[in-house]
Amino acid sequence: MATTLERLEELVYRGFEESDKRFRQLMAESNDDFRRRMEESDRDFRQRKEESDRDSRRRMEESDKRFKEDLKKLSKQVSDVTDSLGRFAESAVYPAVIPLFKKRGIRIDQLWGRLSTTIKGEELELDIAGIGDDFALAIEVKMRLKQEYVEDFLQKKLSRVFEFFPLLQRPILYGGVAAMTVDQEVERFAYKQGLFILTQTGDNVRIMNDKAFRPRSFDSFKTNGAPKPRKR
Repeated sequence: MATTLERLEELVYRGFEESDKRFRQLMAESNDDFRRRMEESDRDFRQRKEESDRDSRRRMEESDKRFKEDLKKLSKQVSDVTDSLGRFAESAVYPAVIPLFKKRGIRIDQLWGRLSTTIKGEELELDIAGIGDDFALAIEVKMRLKQEYVEDFLQKKLSRVFEFFPLLQRPILYGGVAAMTVDQEVERFAYKQGLFILTQTGDNVRIMNDKAFRPRSFDSFKTNGAPKPRKR
């Protein structure tokens, strides 16, 4: 028969076993709960990331769509301006060139609009071009004339007209600029360069150069002026 001390030791040992068992059970439950929470947290994170990615893609698609729409509108506006410029050149300036220059004693036999050619991948376009017996004429048309346009026309076009258009080659090459709007400073600059200046006044196009104007011959940039055209 077990003594009191032995029974006491047995109770203490059993208590330790039960405590250890309960502790292990609690640890297992805690670990299971921790893993469950981690899994839930990971699912939430992935879900939020997917939602964020979808939202980012949606915003990017919307932004790209708006950009394309804006670009389309801008292209249309540029096209409208180009069409307006073309209509101005064709409907206003082009028909007026021959009679206006005839009044200045310059008889134009042939006239072309939007004359274009390409040499070795390089293109040159003249808005209006014409020829007479001993001269050629090239005119640049703009909506609003700026000095930089005049400079570009002088340096990049007039200096290469005969190179790109042998058909136009004549002893004299006259240059002109035409615009719906011409500021006085730009008009003075173009005048000093020896260019004819055409602009629209009301429903009519006129040459702004006065009778004292001496046009320059641009067949060579060494030539500062050309003889006054003779009356025909």
